[in-house]
Amino acid sequence: MRSKIDPNGRTFTEQARRGQITACAIELVAEIGYPKTSIGKIAELAGVAKSVVLYYFSTKDELVNTLAQEIFSAAVRVMVPAIEAEETAVGKLRAYIRSNGEFIHTHRNHALAMLDMWTSYRSTAGQRLDQVMAAREPLQEDSSALDLAAIFELGQRTGEYRAFAVQPMTIAVRQGIDGAVIQSSRDPGFDVPRYCEELVTIFDLATRR
Repeated sequence: MRSKIDPNGRTFTEQARRGQITACAIELVAEIGYPKTSIGKIAELAGVAKSVVLYYFSTKDELVNTLAQEIFSAAVRVMVPAIEAEETAVGKLRAYIRSNGEFIHTHRNHALAMLDMWTSYRSTAGQRLDQVMAAREPLQEDSSALDLAAIFELGQRTGEYRAFAVQPMTIAVRQGIDGAVIQSSRDPGFDVPRYCEELVTIFDLATRR
């Protein structure tokens, strides 16, 4: 009996092997950084031949694209339900920060790997990771709830927020959350949830009327 096949034509066994290789690659990038991560090291950690990794990912560009998609999809699954459960802009922003902190806390390797690739990766064509991801097909998951600018604009329309420039506030929130990842990379015991609670207070005060 043939193994179950996914929409991309992979059998269940192939899906499992690809998932194992992806998990090993995320672990390596988180531990030693993208520049030092090689196909050979991924194969060694996964306990497979280098040719097996190349069967699923013919180039490092393809591998990085897959890792970024996997990490972002994992974050969407944690964050979007929490944000969509809130009806107000204030509630959505608090949920955005807290759920992002939860993801960083429970998926530390994912968060560290994404930060490293975001800052150090360049494709063979010289593109940054954000440029590469922008050109990819949209995720199957609905990630529209993660649009911080939309949350701020909603709050200004409903009168929950004071008038402020949306882009700088969006950047400030993202940089604040990224700070949790940076600190976590330096201190594995860093209390991310507590840090994010302080961010909630900071941005409650920064946006209130």
